[in-house]
Amino acid sequence: IGASASYLEGEDSVSPQEKRELIQNINNDSQWLLNMVENLLSVTRIHTNDRKVHKSSEVVEEVVSEAVLRLQKRIPDARFEIHVPEDFLMIPMDATLIEQVLINLLENAVVHSDSNLPTVLTVTPSDLYTTFEVKDFGRGIDESQIDSLFLGTYSSGDSSDIHKGMGIGLSICRTIVEAHGGQITAYNHGNGAV
Repeated sequence: IGASASYLEGEDSVSPQEKRELIQNINNDSQWLLNMVENLLSVTRIHTNDRKVHKSSEVVEEVVSEAVLRLQKRIPDARFEIHVPEDFLMIPMDATLIEQVLINLLENAVVHSDSNLPTVLTVTPSDLYTTFEVKDFGRGIDESQIDSLFLGTYSSGDSSDIHKGMGIGLSICRTIVEAHGGQITAYNHGNGAV
């Protein structure tokens, strides 16, 4: 970010197109950094509380809506199809942490699926638990990496700067979900990943 900003600041010979590209690179890098900081703060909250989260009854539709709105600020072209129960649904959770899980999962689906189709988020309640399912219609997940997907070591194989990451987002998702007493899994369906 600093190098691009310094170059922009000191160069009068930079064309308008180059300036736009540098500004876009600065924006992409700052968004990545913001997401990384949010993830690290989320996991820090859990670790400082001995892996316990303070839950309160939250309206699921509001938590989902907030997560989608926050992500759309970062990725304005992202398209989502949201399915929540028609009945008013409240469940005990730390809303900020669950929002972070949803943002991470939705962002991964948008960025790594290589699909222009909307990412689908479906919330399904049952007597024992509520399932949040994020489904994309893209290239799927490399089968050899599914078992390590949530361990913090996953790499999509995409080396471009805009898609950089260390696999930490999915590891944080697992930490948050397990701290809530839940579980997180992934698999491929016929046309993408869930």
